Amino acid sequence: MKFKIINEIFIEAINNVNRALSNKTPMPILKSVKIDLTNEGINLTASDSNITIKQFIPTFINDKQIIFVEEEGSSAIPGKLLQEVLRKANDEFVELTMIEDKLVHINFKNAVFTLNCLDVKEYPNINLISSNQPIIVDSKKLSEIIRQTVISIATSESRPILTGINFKVQDNILYCIATDSYRLSEKIFKFDNEITDINIVVPGKSLLELEKLIQSKPGEIKIHLSNNIISFEMDNLIFQSRLLDGTYPETSRLIPKEFGLTLGFNRHELIDIVDRVSLLSKEGATNIIKFDVYEDKTIISLESTEIGKVVEEVHPLSQEGSLLRIGFNAKYLLDALRILDDNIVKIMFTGEVRPFIVKTKDESITQLILPVRIE
Repeated sequence: MKFKIINEIFIEAINNVNRALSNKTPMPILKSVKIDLTNEGINLTASDSNITIKQFIPTFINDKQIIFVEEEGSSAIPGKLLQEVLRKANDEFVELTMIEDKLVHINFKNAVFTLNCLDVKEYPNINLISSNQPIIVDSKKLSEIIRQTVISIATSESRPILTGINFKVQDNILYCIATDSYRLSEKIFKFDNEITDINIVVPGKSLLELEKLIQSKPGEIKIHLSNNIISFEMDNLIFQSRLLDGTYPETSRLIPKEFGLTLGFNRHELIDIVDRVSLLSKEGATNIIKFDVYEDKTIISLESTEIGKVVEEVHPLSQEGSLLRIGFNAKYLLDALRILDDNIVKIMFTGEVRPFIVKTKDESITQLILPVRIE
């Protein structure tokens, strides 16, 4: 295998597929990127057995030659090391040459790197799924769905099913739900065409990596499903992930429909206030803040017997309902506020020890937070 390629394009593709690499894999071969070179272009593959990313770089892009192929072939090159070498390359082109399937020379300007390679024949055969009727979603919309729900996935593996996002399609409506039992995020999206009902759970870690890949790539994404695997395809990129086994808990009954108090805030102002009030928690204090709602103002506070106390007064833009005193995790509220897009938010309470929700004029997104008991 021998070829020369524009480094800027090569390193972008290597960065993309390297998102699937893991240092924890028991298989050393999966720490490498598989490179398959033909006269048509380069196929790059990386996998940790749970996530697989494959990207194709064509020889020509918009009639410009990107790759100059001297000898076709395949190799398995340590992915992280290759990435670092390409980052240091100070030339427009880099040249890669395989030597007896054991070494690769990487040449640019006056530098030559020689890296040990793994036996490409040991790379596992990874089947990429496809379907005749994929679900088609705009990449911007899918990125928004992930961004507005992934904040609520569980980080603990005690209940593995909660480390994922539930994708459920009923009557051509997609419900995306994540919860860690203390908060919940729900995003609703209506398809314009007929979609088969589904109910799957996609690992949150997979979706976080997918969102990084697609957030700056406009266009359509084809979603393929097969048994316990989901695949996202766009342009020359395929992102495939295993699904989580198990049944996601029914959450629709958790979201309240009636409220005793609704407060309206400027979202940016409320973020600043809650961020300031929770400053003491960074010094070791509890992260539980309190809302004391009076007729003409709301007092937001945090108190620690070891560190101190902070109190800030805010005047809501609107207020409707009975007075209330409630405590909850400041991080949960900040996370919810930061992923919303509108300037005005409404916090809708049902009681001092019952879940409350954060909403905007965008009815497709709901953020729910469970309070904690306070004295």
